Amino acid sequence: MGTEFSVSAAVALGMKTNVATYLFASALVLLFVLTGLDKVYRFQEFSEHMSMQIFGKAILPFVTFFIPAAEISCAVLLVFAKTRFAGFAVSAMIMLTFTGYAGLIVLHVFAKRPCPCGGPLEHMGWGFHLVFNACFLAVSVLGLIFTISERRHGKLAA
Repeated sequence: MGTEFSVSAAVALGMKTNVATYLFASALVLLFVLTGLDKVYRFQEFSEHMSMQIFGKAILPFVTFFIPAAEISCAVLLVFAKTRFAGFAVSAMIMLTFTGYAGLIVLHVFAKRPCPCGGPLEHMGWGFHLVFNACFLAVSVLGLIFTISERRHGKLAA
């Protein structure tokens, strides 16, 4: 009964955004930990897929190391309330980039279409990638909006 009261009291006090923010952050942490660690674990395969991308040879090593590092770093930022806003911002940038890339693939802009995604995502078609990425982009943006709202209403330290 004590738990039921505290949950209903939190909802009554307008804490719905806190729950949504936590759920959005959790979903993104799961996504970025799974994909980022998979890229690290299978780094040779990831590097081979990345070498088939449109990137020039000069920036390829940077991009190959940057993507899994950014995903894992973003997950860490999303775990802590004080860094969650930055985590949602980084997540939105990552997902905007991935969504844009998937959109260009769907539009047949690139001749090569390898999928360097990690984990279960690498088995999805590009149309599904586009929808999946757009959904997680929306989750990232909503997380930003809710975090701003929470800070404005004093529910979270800035």
